[in-house]
Parts: sequence; structure tokens; C-alpha cells
Amino acid sequence: MEAAAELRDIRKDLSGTRVLDDANLTLPAGRIHALVGPGGSGKTLILKTLCTLLPPDSGRVALFGETVDFDDPEGLRRVRARIGVQFQNLALFDFLSVRDNVAFPLEADAVGVAEDDVERRVQAILEAVRLPGVSDMEIQSLSGGMQRRVAVARAAVSDADLLVFDDPSGGLDPVTTSRIFALIVGIHARRRCTVVIASHDIDRLAPVCEHFHVVDAGRVIFSGTLAEGRVHPDPRVRTFLAVTDART
Repeated sequence: MEAAAELRDIRKDLSGTRVLDDANLTLPAGRIHALVGPGGSGKTLILKTLCTLLPPDSGRVALFGETVDFDDPEGLRRVRARIGVQFQNLALFDFLSVRDNVAFPLEADAVGVAEDDVERRVQAILEAVRLPGVSDMEIQSLSGGMQRRVAVARAAVSDADLLVFDDPSGGLDPVTTSRIFALIVGIHARRRCTVVIASHDIDRLAPVCEHFHVVDAGRVIFSGTLAEGRVHPDPRVRTFLAVTDART
């Protein structure tokens, strides 16, 4: 099966501490993947490496069948244009309106989206995340939950081949959380893009994700289906993939 992304023997030190330790990860293309594990295990750093925002100290990153050259600015620009990201810390532009934040991936680097299409996409995605009528509002005027929905909308508004969501439901109420996950599933169904969701909400991930990847101590210690993980010999894997909701 073709891989949308591969990490091979990735090492990364920050402030003298090894944070990624020979991490290996393969993401089969066109699937929804879950990235789970305890806080501080390296999930966000793995996502940043996948998105080419964190160059590894050693190892290989391949996206869409090509090895990433972190010393090639033009190559990085082309790769990043194919990736949509919702960051854990949201990384919204507080000097831009909601509309301009969401439209940013469509208008950056002259990607060729017509102005009318930009407006249509922005309004449609804001409606999907239950934020109609807020286009002209400032980011600082929104609640934390609303800002998270703006970040999800910005990640999902383009036709990216790889969508990465880092804790998309953090701080959201159950109804909005369900809507966000349904939105992600709907986008995947229409585009057949590759999706990665990092979350602690196993109950939400279980019905929608085809592959689960468990991270601990800077390494991916398991990749496989939920059923495989539940009977894995490593108790850490079984613990992280425990499902409490009887519906799943």
C-alpha cells in the first residue's frame, strides 16, 4: 500500500534532551490515522516533523513518495502546500479577522484559488464548525472553544492531501466535538486524503480511525488496528487504546 508519509529512525534533541528516539512511522495513504499516547510522549513533535516544521537531527522524512530536503526552501514550500494543519496551540493570527485566518491557506503563495471560491469555501467551513456570522470578528474576541473551531476550519478549508489535527476537540462541548469529528470524516470521504488525528479521546477516535499509532517516550511503540492493539502484549498499548464507550 502506498504511503503518504514515512518517518525513519527520527531523532531529535531539544535543550539537550532526547525527545524523539529512533521514531518510525508509516501512514498508508487515504486512511484516517489516530496518534495516541500520554502527555509529553512526543506526539506533537512527531506531527511537527510530519508537517516539515521540525527538522530532525537525524533520520529520513518522506512525504508523497519523496524524501524531504529540509535545506531546500522551494521544495519545502511545495510540500507544505499539500498539508493542512491544526496546531495544538492553534497558532492563529491575532492581527487577522476570522475570515482572513481561515482563508490564509487559500490565499498564501498565490495558490490560484479564485476570490469567489475563497469566500464560498470560507463560509461553508465556518458553517460546518458552527461558526456562522463571525467572519469579521477578531480572534481575541472569541472564546477558547471558538478559536479551536477556527483552527480546525483553517486546516480543513483547502484541498490538502494530508490533514493533521492536533487535539481538535480540546475544550469543546460534546455536541461540537461530535460535529468536528463528523466534519473530518466527511472531508476524508469526499477527498480520500490522508488524515492524522492526535487526541486522548479514544471513544471518538475508535469509530472513525482505521489505523492507530501509540507513542511513548519518543517512539512509536505500536501501529495497527484497534483490535490488534487491544490484545497487544505491551500493557502500555492496551492501556492507551482502552475504550470506555460501549457504543464503540
